[in-house]
Amino acid sequence: MEQTQQSQMQMTTACRIKHGTENQYKCRVCGDTGWVLMRQNIEDYGDNILFARACDKCKIQRRLADTTGIPSEYCDADLSKFKWDLYGVDMTQMRRICEDFVQHYQDRWVKANKGLYLWSKVPGSGKTFLSSCLAQSVAIKYDMQMRFVTAADYLAAVGASYKYDVIDSSAVYRSCSLLVLDDLGSQKQGDWQNQELYRLINTRLLNGLLTIFTSNCPIDQLNVDERIKSRILKQSIVLQMPEKSIRNQQAQEQQSKFLADIIGNRRA
Repeated sequence: MEQTQQSQMQMTTACRIKHGTENQYKCRVCGDTGWVLMRQNIEDYGDNILFARACDKCKIQRRLADTTGIPSEYCDADLSKFKWDLYGVDMTQMRRICEDFVQHYQDRWVKANKGLYLWSKVPGSGKTFLSSCLAQSVAIKYDMQMRFVTAADYLAAVGASYKYDVIDSSAVYRSCSLLVLDDLGSQKQGDWQNQELYRLINTRLLNGLLTIFTSNCPIDQLNVDERIKSRILKQSIVLQMPEKSIRNQQAQEQQSKFLADIIGNRRA
């Protein structure tokens, strides 16, 4: 305990010397660097060795900067940013389910080994954005490893490891705590594609690792074999998004605003 307290004092002192008055920074521990300096006696190296470790207070920032694979346009997404009122229909039930997914992720959803399957036939309905909001909210709240990948990109990563004999970059998707498997059903269909998707989905199911799926079709219409469909159904709560393209709606609004600014400037 004394050594820990002494290290903490040395760490804080080092931060103040390096950064000046700690009140200037959001994190008073590391001075917004993400690292803290500590001194400790290390066997075979000597006494009072200076080293750095990641700042516990800044773990949220580290998670956000992590290589999650979330699309860059959604890098700051969280559930509070999802606009439920854009659809013009009652979204109360879906909103409650999604909020419960974040609030009770570990004590209800992980315990039941249940993820989500978000689908709608209309492209641009917000499936990818909602899945990104959910995944990042969970990752930040519970400080856990999360990854996002499209089904096609996952298969490409697996194929590259076989073809070029490189380190299998797809392994992290089979082991991360939470995975978003986006746009399932858009991938090519074939024996090896089915085999690898089955390996991914079945491995995660057996290990109790949750997955958020998004797709443009219901589970029974996916272009995968029946084994995969049954395992997705077993591990997912199915939520159908409204058949409305929020992407097109927002694009039209942005275009109208852009043109209005031009026309307004011309008149001025």
